[in-house]
Order: sequence, then structure tokens, then C-alpha cells
Amino acid sequence: MLIVTDTPRLIVRTWQLADVSAFSTLLGHDPVASSGIAATEPGSIAETELWRYQAELDKRGWSRWAVAYKETNQLIGYCGFTPYGKHIEMSWRFMPEFRGQGLVLEAVEAVTQFGFNQLGMEEIISYTAPNNEFAQGVMEQLGMVLDRFEGWSTCTVARYRIQSPI
Repeated sequence: MLIVTDTPRLIVRTWQLADVSAFSTLLGHDPVASSGIAATEPGSIAETELWRYQAELDKRGWSRWAVAYKETNQLIGYCGFTPYGKHIEMSWRFMPEFRGQGLVLEAVEAVTQFGFNQLGMEEIISYTAPNNEFAQGVMEQLGMVLDRFEGWSTCTVARYRIQSPI
């Protein structure tokens, strides 16, 4: 395990095999997928995603990272980057019981600063549904500004961006 960054309450780190089951729950998947493959078995949706994140990390030096609550070392979400065309998109997802405590913003701020200061990113974008007030609030508290709306195949999304202060 490699700690990427941390905050007073959180550890942002690389993924561990022990994260697969909790990650499956985070994704909203039943521990046993419809295919009958358990979340901890090779080929599960959760494991496949974690392998993809590891491949991105190996290739680029960044990806989506696990976010653990320091007090218990429990996986409570993820936060990080993924390539999106010529841009770098930041996304996050947290267990519902850990929202509303400032933890999401704490993680997003730490990962954004890591992206700008350690990885040399110049701009970070993020997408949300136009009616997702929680995500919009996080983005605006971070300092992101609404850039535009984009039509995706089945919906319209709001694109936010933030530029490096350096």
C-alpha cells in the first residue's frame, strides 16, 4: 500500500486486494454478481475496475485511489483522476453514511492539490448531473466553475473545471 496523500481524517492510498468487497458495496453491487461470481473472485466487476485503476496508475502515475477513514482504516470511498480525451477528469464516490460530514470535500481538496502540486496538472474537470446539488456544492466549494453543459447519449451533464493556481 502506498499513501498518496492524507488529511486530518483521511488516507488517500493505492488499492489493496482486501478492498474488493467494500469497493463492490460502494459501487452498489451485490457481493455476488448476477454471474454468480463473488465480489472477491477474479472477474468480478469490482476487481475488474480495480485492475483498470492499477493499469492507469502504472501507465500515468495517477488514477482513482482508495479513500480510507483514518480512525478505522475502513474503505469509505474513492477519489482520483481518469483521462477524458485531452482532459483530466476528477471523480469521487463515497459510502452514503460518510457523506454530510465534510469528508468528501476534504478528500477532493487533497486530491486536487496533489494533482496540481505533485503531478503538475494545469486543469481538472469534473462532470455531474445538472440536478445533483451535492456534487455541485462540492465542486463550487473546491473553487470549480461551471464551464458548460454537454449532451451525452442519454442525458445532459454539467461540466465544471478548475485551473492550477500556479
